[in-house]
Amino acid sequence: MINLKWNGIDFSITDIGGGKLGTDIPRHAHAKGSYELHFITAGGGKLITDDKEYELKSGDFFITGENIYHQQIADRTNPVEDVFLMLQVNNAQKATAIGALFLNCQFCFITDFDYSTAIQILSEYRQKQPDFTSAVAGLTMKILTDITRKNLPKEFIDNLDYNNLNDRRFVLIEQAFLYSDNLTLTELSSTIGLCERQTQRLLKKYYGKSFREKKKECRNH
Repeated sequence: MINLKWNGIDFSITDIGGGKLGTDIPRHAHAKGSYELHFITAGGGKLITDDKEYELKSGDFFITGENIYHQQIADRTNPVEDVFLMLQVNNAQKATAIGALFLNCQFCFITDFDYSTAIQILSEYRQKQPDFTSAVAGLTMKILTDITRKNLPKEFIDNLDYNNLNDRRFVLIEQAFLYSDNLTLTELSSTIGLCERQTQRLLKKYYGKSFREKKKECRNH
C-alpha cells in the first residue's frame, strides 16, 4: 500500500493494474471513500452506469467513486486495454478547495485524456525500482491535479483567489453537497455562516448555478 497527501487529503493507493479486459465486469459499487480511476489505452467496450452507457475507446478516462454502480462489457474482437488505480481516502478534514472539488467528483467521464502518466505509474509499480513508492505517489498527485483541472467549473477558475485557496467556506460547500443527501439551503447557509441570499450569490459566482441547480447536478452524479 502506498500513501500520499494531496491538497490536504490523505490517500492510500490500494491497487494498481492494467492490461486487456477480455471478460465482462459485473455491476458493482465501491465502498465509502473509494475512488477507482480508469485510463483506456487501447481497444473498445462499454461502460454502463445507472444513468448512461459509454462507448469506450483509447484516450477515455473515468472515475467511479463510492456507491456509483457500474459495469463494463468487453468487446471480444477488440478488447479494451486500460490502466487502473484504486484510491482510498483516509482523512479529508484538512482538504483544500481544490481537494474538496475532487472528492465531490463521484463520477466523471473525460475523453482525450493523456494517459502517459498512468502508464508511468504502472511501469514504476511493476518494476519496483529503488524508491518506486515515491515515484508512484508523485505521479499520482500529478494525475489528481490533471483530473481536477479538467473538472473545475469555469466560474470557479475565473473567480479563484490563489491567496485564499484554503478558504474553508468552499471546502464546506463541497463536503455538504457530497455527504448530505437531504441538504437544504438553510442548512448550507448555517454551515458556511452566511444568510441564504449571500449563499445563493456565492454559489452563482463560483459555480454559475443556484442552490437548486447545484443540488440537482450532484444528484445526477
